[in-house]
Amino acid sequence: MADLEPIRQYFLQKIGGDRSLLPKDNVSLIDEGILDSFGLAELVAVIEKTYGLRIPEKDVKLANFDSLERIGRYVDSAKK
Repeated sequence: MADLEPIRQYFLQKIGGDRSLLPKDNVSLIDEGILDSFGLAELVAVIEKTYGLRIPEKDVKLANFDSLERIGRYVDSAKK
C-alpha cells in the first residue's frame, strides 16, 4: 500500500497535531468529523501533489476517501 504518512500528517495538522485523535486506518474520517465535503477538494489537491496523480472529477467522492485505508487503496489503483 502507498505510504500514508504524508496524509496522516495532513490530517494531524487539521486536528491540532494530537496523533491520539487520528483514527485507525480503517475508521471513517467522515464519521470522526475529520473530513467533510468542504475538505474533500483540499484533500484531493494534497493527494495529487503528494503522489503525482491527477484525480478525475468523476472520482472526487467522499466514498473514495472515507478512510486512510481507502485513500491508500485509491492511490495504489491510480498508480497502476
